[in-house]
Amino acid sequence: MNTHAGLLAEFLRLRVDESGKTLAVLSKQVGYSTTQLSTHLSGRIPPHSLVVSLIAATVPPALRERREAEAIRLLRDAEHPPRPAARPVVPAQVSAVSLAQVQAEQIQVYERLTRALEQEGELRQAAENSARLVWVLLGMVSTLEDRVRKLTGERDQLADQVAGDELETARRRVGRAEEQKATAESELARAREKQRQAEKLADRLRQEIEALTDELDRLRGDGPSPHDHLPTLAPASPGPGGERDAEADDIDAALARATAVNDQDADTIDRISTEITGSPVPVPTTQALVPDNPLTSPDRANKSAVELKEDAEVAAERGDAPEAARLYGALAALSTAYFGPDHKEALDNRAEHAYWVDEAGDPATARDLHADVVTDRTRVLGPDHEHTLTSRHNHASCTEKAGDPATARDLHADVVTDRTRVLGPDHKATLTSRHNHAYCTNAAGDPATARDLYAALITDYTRVLGPDHKATLTSRHNHAYCTEKAGDSATARDLHADVVTDRTRVLGPDHEHTLLSRHNHASCTDAAGDSATARDLYAALITDRTRVLGPDHEHTLLSRHNHAYCTNAAGDPATARDLHADVVTDCSRVLGPDHKATLSSQHGHAYCTEKAGDPAAARDLYAALITDCSRVLGPDHEHTLLSRHEHAYCTNAAGDPATARDLYAALITDCSRILGPDHKTTLSSRHGHASCTEKAGDPATARDLHAALITDRSRILGPDHKATLTSRAQLAPCTKEAAGP
Repeated sequence: MNTHAGLLAEFLRLRVDESGKTLAVLSKQVGYSTTQLSTHLSGRIPPHSLVVSLIAATVPPALRERREAEAIRLLRDAEHPPRPAARPVVPAQVSAVSLAQVQAEQIQVYERLTRALEQEGELRQAAENSARLVWVLLGMVSTLEDRVRKLTGERDQLADQVAGDELETARRRVGRAEEQKATAESELARAREKQRQAEKLADRLRQEIEALTDELDRLRGDGPSPHDHLPTLAPASPGPGGERDAEADDIDAALARATAVNDQDADTIDRISTEITGSPVPVPTTQALVPDNPLTSPDRANKSAVELKEDAEVAAERGDAPEAARLYGALAALSTAYFGPDHKEALDNRAEHAYWVDEAGDPATARDLHADVVTDRTRVLGPDHEHTLTSRHNHASCTEKAGDPATARDLHADVVTDRTRVLGPDHKATLTSRHNHAYCTNAAGDPATARDLYAALITDYTRVLGPDHKATLTSRHNHAYCTEKAGDSATARDLHADVVTDRTRVLGPDHEHTLLSRHNHASCTDAAGDSATARDLYAALITDRTRVLGPDHEHTLLSRHNHAYCTNAAGDPATARDLHADVVTDCSRVLGPDHKATLSSQHGHAYCTEKAGDPAAARDLYAALITDCSRVLGPDHEHTLLSRHEHAYCTNAAGDPATARDLYAALITDCSRILGPDHKTTLSSRHGHASCTEKAGDPATARDLHAALITDRSRILGPDHKATLTSRAQLAPCTKEAAGP
């Protein structure tokens, strides 16, 4: 056996060992007996066909061509050993044995280098597989989140309408979708960890490859090196996790493929780690995506993204808005830092954060958060994407809640236009935007336009959702409300009456929406001029609200206040006075003495006290109310000015016109400054001032005051207005008295 035959035998034995196959298995594949194989693998020069067959049976297809070329070269050297160089050129100390040793070392280093390159290629491929799988699973998790949300909505809708097998099927579908989502999140965490492990091992191998390359260069000296012509390893075909199930109708199969890819990559990484370090990679005990610093509070341990999301969803489900806002805020910051601000998961978490900030009672901050999400979703997803339109809708809603209904009205108008174009006029989201547009139009001070918007919306809601749908009934309620605000109380009364009938039938007589419609029906009945009927409607409503909501509920107290008001308007101020007194007591206890409802009831009590014939007591009640209004609302508030006007009026009625005159004079100055000289309260105070001046014994001054007031009332209200005629009637006696006998 020559040296080159030994090198060939060693090369073939390495291939057999790498394949893990026994000689008995190979014997059947190559057509040689185990004895013949053993002889040739021990150093006997094998035939060409056996070399080719052995390479085919032991080497993976990706490396087969290169291994076969190497084996044929070694076979050729074994069959035709190269001639040794001329004796004079070879140094005396270099023997044939030492030359063979150097060549053997070269082959050994070359084999190690080749194996390291193969391992690096496998690890890089595993890392690429994991990276592709991460993005596939991220999309799958997002899709499953939408699916869970959609199925949950369908389940809840069925729960309100039907029961039995259909509802149970919906519940099972939700449960299965939630399980699939949990599986996808678990495989996502595995894929990220496998990617990290593969990249770490590949970096370690790269250092070893560089060292082996240097060693091979040292051994070969100036001669050719086997690794100079190493072919580039061809990447394996993408794993099954690299393909995304576009139809999303077989989620279980897609998850199974993802699990298979993760398992395959895990086996590759564990095998190579064992070859390099002697042990497989350790199993991680935490998720890969963990913030570097605590994002919750200094005394809480870090949580993974999956844990944060689970906690946020639990907080949202139980309705804990502040906690949900805090957790989604941390999750948004984490996902933005990890994936980048344009990633879908980061955008979705930011949108959830904005939503729950609004739910927690901070619409101004939520408005600004939604505005940023709108900008980024428009850029990343496009202006017509459903999520972009949803963010625009939420931005408009928070703008209204933050106190800017005019801007919100315009924002909703734009969303209505785009949703109609993209989703269609009958889509639920389009109809919702139209509802909010009408609502903000009224809140911005245009109830007539809002009334017409609601009228058109009611027609479409009735056609699309049906006359008994909650949204249809709500729009009918708001339509009636805006009709009254636009100045048609009688029509609003009849509209509310119809809504009361339908809400009682659909929702039940004790539903809060039914009770609210009954309240508004009574209010419009009074505004339409039938205070006695309104009084009786409120009396019945108080009984039901007390039973359903409790005697201390704010809505119950409001109905009691309005009942007292209508009782006075129906001609019974003494009873109204006593009713208002009781409401003042309960509002002070339940809501507090500074609540606006308490102050309003105090005003009603003082007003009815004067109407019941006790102006002195009313004067004192107004004096106390002015103190409270000035402290709570401010001295320039319209309600404070109104209480000062009534206080001056009762002071005069109690027999002290001189003091009343001075009170009116001071009030006129403030009303002119705050409300303007043409405001009705300013004009009314000037009338009272003139009357009290005449009663205080100065008819000449009163004459001049009345004359100036007549001029302004004629200009502002018209010469035939009731108030103008009243001033003209009082001018004559003042003029006569000022002229003397």
